[in-house]
Amino acid sequence: MTRLPAPPLTLLRAGAVFAPAALGARDLLLGGGRILAMGEDLRPAAATLGVTEIIEAPEGKLLPGLIDQHMHFLGGGEADGPAGRMPELSAGEILGAGITTAGSLLGTEMEAKTLPQLLRKAHELDAAGLTSFIYTGSMRLPAPCMTGSVRSDIALIEKVLGAKSAIAERLYPNLDFPALAALAGELAQARAMTGKAAVLHLHVGRLRSGLEPVFELLDRVDFPADQVVPTHINRSPELLPLFDQGIRFARQGGVIDFTCCLGPLDGIASGFDVVAAVRRALGAGVPLANITLSSDAGVAVPDPARSGGFRSVPPAILFRDLRRLVREAGLSWAEALPLVTSNVARVLRLGASKGGIAVGMDADLLLLDEADDAVMVIARGHCLGIAAGAAKNRRVTRGFA
Repeated sequence: MTRLPAPPLTLLRAGAVFAPAALGARDLLLGGGRILAMGEDLRPAAATLGVTEIIEAPEGKLLPGLIDQHMHFLGGGEADGPAGRMPELSAGEILGAGITTAGSLLGTEMEAKTLPQLLRKAHELDAAGLTSFIYTGSMRLPAPCMTGSVRSDIALIEKVLGAKSAIAERLYPNLDFPALAALAGELAQARAMTGKAAVLHLHVGRLRSGLEPVFELLDRVDFPADQVVPTHINRSPELLPLFDQGIRFARQGGVIDFTCCLGPLDGIASGFDVVAAVRRALGAGVPLANITLSSDAGVAVPDPARSGGFRSVPPAILFRDLRRLVREAGLSWAEALPLVTSNVARVLRLGASKGGIAVGMDADLLLLDEADDAVMVIARGHCLGIAAGAAKNRRVTRGFA
């Protein structure tokens, strides 16, 4: 499999760095896929080292590369029938959306799409510059695996950071609490053995039971709240108790994940728009540190251009909603960024290398211009060009000394 060549030493000069905290103007020296140095003026050091590639963005904002913990590399939509089967996601779609680290899982179809297939797809995306990880398991219980058990999948396969399951889901009701508790036990063992996050990543469906099985796990088997990641929490609070249950869970120390495509903006009337969901959660006293966003990219949503048809959710909606949090919810970049960077990295125990901008961390970066359009993505030190949708003639220059 062809891989990218080693990235060159690069000097990046940005007018405003968000790490996610606001640091002001900074120079970064990148090499070997990492951030080697950061300071107010690294031009003398870069000249001494013979740096040949320089990126100048005096009016730009430099952000950590985004982390999306829930997308469908193999495509989703199987629950919507043959017309809802979506194509695989490409590295260009994901990286072009400013996402430099991404996680994936199986959807409702497990006959034609398998865990080994998902693992192989993750390696394909890595070869193009992405940092990928996957969840073993699936919506059904007992959880499928690749090496004999969920525990051994996590222990033996580097890319496996946890397991997926489903609760409150009509297609996979999983009403057998002992089976869910057994899966939680395997994950607890895997975390103790490996030091990995070994998270229980839970698809939460539309049944009114909502997070009741999660509270039961916490109460009956003392499963740690920080090891559960319930997603799709932003289902309409007018229709279901799930959102209020999510507030309760977050107040108990858990982290709730809101799904960007789950709302009227993307044709899902039973969803609660992400910006409104974040506002309401903050108003209910949930700390920003206990909220994450993910795209669910690759899944099918109604296509307004085709009666009865579907379209694939693009990875770009994660950045769309990050920017909306700044423009519509009134959050600063420093406040909004953790929801798609450092909070996710902390939950997944990737914080030593992902989700921030600091010396020693991976050189995963997203550069915005003065209009807050994404104009450049850098993944593990590789400048992978202009991000999707960026306008031309911005005040970002790239050249050689």
